[in-house]
Amino acid sequence: DWYYSPARLKDIGIHSSAVFSIVATVSSDDLSDRFREVAKAKEKRSPGSSGGNGALMRTAPVAMALWQQPERMVRAALRLASMTHADDLSSQACAVWCIAIRAALLLDDPSDTAALVAAVDADIARLLPDNSDYWRAVLREAFGTSPTDYYDFRPSNGYCVTTLRAAWGAVTGTPVPVDQQGRHLQLATEAAVRGGGDTDTVACVTGALLGALWGYSAVPLQWRRRVFGWPGMRDADLVRVADAIHRGGVDPSSWPHATHQPYSGWHGTDALTVHPHDDGVVLSGSNAAYGLLPISGERIDAVVSLCRVGTADLDHLGLVPEDHIEVRLIDTASPADNPNLQLVMEEAADAVAAFRAEGKRVLLHCVAAQSRTPSVGALYAVRHRGIDPAVALEQVCNALPAASPNPALVASVRPA
Repeated sequence: DWYYSPARLKDIGIHSSAVFSIVATVSSDDLSDRFREVAKAKEKRSPGSSGGNGALMRTAPVAMALWQQPERMVRAALRLASMTHADDLSSQACAVWCIAIRAALLLDDPSDTAALVAAVDADIARLLPDNSDYWRAVLREAFGTSPTDYYDFRPSNGYCVTTLRAAWGAVTGTPVPVDQQGRHLQLATEAAVRGGGDTDTVACVTGALLGALWGYSAVPLQWRRRVFGWPGMRDADLVRVADAIHRGGVDPSSWPHATHQPYSGWHGTDALTVHPHDDGVVLSGSNAAYGLLPISGERIDAVVSLCRVGTADLDHLGLVPEDHIEVRLIDTASPADNPNLQLVMEEAADAVAAFRAEGKRVLLHCVAAQSRTPSVGALYAVRHRGIDPAVALEQVCNALPAASPNPALVASVRPA
């Protein structure tokens, strides 16, 4: 269906497309074996043609699914890559990148590049013993470099090994900011893009490792508004896919798959007011967001949700997907629960401002508008309305009588 869809991906790679086009014309009881036969035949006809990065760019889900079973993960990465790319280095590059993603997931401190390098080096030696010296040397050579070092057409960075070098260089060579370390995801991805050549694939491979390092909350909200997948998937859909891969299945009764996220037993869900510094922003609890409490004035054009919502909870508003942003923000003062807190707070406030700049009336809500909503609402006033932090917090909280932001969120509005 994907291959023949009129809306299929615009770039599936010359080599992968050639393999798909042949396999699609033949019926087979075992498609995986048929894929490998075609891939091997193509490599035999055109030696070196299957060393591209098409398998490498799709290998991340293997690590997401099997990171707790590293030996099985490596076997699966090798086998899935060989379905389209018969070159051994192409398959091994996929295994190496899965090893790197797994190491990132297990890392205590994502800013500790030395620990990441050591973990990947050790796991390559353990899990890819037959060619570990080669791959460890590749990563040592690429460590701390720029993606532009691997773009020269001889070969270009469309080659699997060169793509891996460029991605590793982008991750390890882009400095981690002292403040808001999670911004490293954005900066390193941009470095990969600016490396040139097969820039979209290099950035894709780079982003997989960066996501494992810094987490979903580090992905810029404006990027998430513009994520498109097949068939018609958007950001929230891809979150559900990722959750299903990680958990090994779908639980339709729980977030992020449930159609409804209930908050009926919570106190204060009927909170509703207009932002004291911008009447185009409505602050509320979940009842107004869910349509259980009428919102006066013009219609709501965009929503920034600071809590979990069900897949159908906001359907009554008739929004297009890019006009609803779900922010990963937990109402707790523990740094472990919000590892990218300042980044997330600023991204949320900036998302409100971006919607307002588009002329939209915005609903900013959480469960009961007690902590997250007043905090982000105040930060919006500070960053985009020129209000003093203390004044913004006081006036927004006065507009929401039950407001009592937790200390960590307050600190993010008026940092020391």
